[in-house]
This record gives sequence, structure tokens and C-alpha cells, in this order.
Amino acid sequence: MKRIILLACAVGLVVSVGVAGAYFNAQRSIADNVIRAGTVSVSVEPTSSAVSIDTLAPGTAQVRSLRVTNDGTLPCTVSVTNARRAGVTAFYNALECSVSSGGTEVYRGLLSQMKTEPVPLAPGESIVLDFAVLLPGGVDNAHAGDYTRMTLYVDAQQQR
Repeated sequence: MKRIILLACAVGLVVSVGVAGAYFNAQRSIADNVIRAGTVSVSVEPTSSAVSIDTLAPGTAQVRSLRVTNDGTLPCTVSVTNARRAGVTAFYNALECSVSSGGTEVYRGLLSQMKTEPVPLAPGESIVLDFAVLLPGGVDNAHAGDYTRMTLYVDAQQQR
């Protein structure tokens, strides 16, 4: 029995020496790999009073423009909303607005409910949004001298 165990150990030793032989191999290193997340960023011009109008008469519209630029590194879509900050609520609620980009209408309706359709913008690209604000012809003298103050919000979202 001792002989069988010694023989088995000897065979195992011989097999393991044969398996432990050398193999050729190679390796290359590729240094300085950087992965960076993209950015979504927009700028606007003008930066204040983009849709300021001093002499809006009933039945007439006045157009003001806003340039939006994609300063980020990713394609995005932009949409515009607003919020009243001061002034006469009834006057604000009476105003109508249409917004167009490159001749394509992206909103038409009450200024108080404005939320434009998303407009795509590639990195580095700019668009001009034209805001046509209308005081309907059917308003009476009760709105003479009224005003509203609002803030425009330009929201950018990464395009998927």
C-alpha cells in the first residue's frame, strides 16, 4: 500500500513539473485615459428686459427677440416659460403671445400660460426666439396705463 501511495506521489510530481513550463506573453500600457461627463449650459442675449414694451396699444402686436446659445458640450432642447412678478393681474391675463424660431411657431396663446415647444440646439449653436406680444383689440379703457412685470425662464434639457 505504501508503494502505491509513493508511486502516486511520484506521478503527481512529474505531471506538475511538466505543466509548470514557461509561456511567452506581452503587455502594452495606454496611459492618460480620461472620461469626462458632458455639460448642458445656455446663455441668452439680452440678459434683461428682453420682452420689454412701453407703448402697447389695443389690437397691435410688438415683437421682441431673444438669442439663446448652447454653451454646453451636449445637444439640448430649450423651452421658455414666464412668471408674473408684479403689476396688474387682469392686464397680464389679457395679453396674447406667439413665439417663433426661424419662422416656425413654437407657441401661440395667452402670455400667462406660455410654455414653448422644445427647440433643439447643438453645442455652440444659437437660435433667435421672436416674441410677438398682442393686446387684443376688444379690451376697454380699463387697461390704459396698466403694466405687468415678468421673468422669462429659458430651460435647457439634454437631448436624448
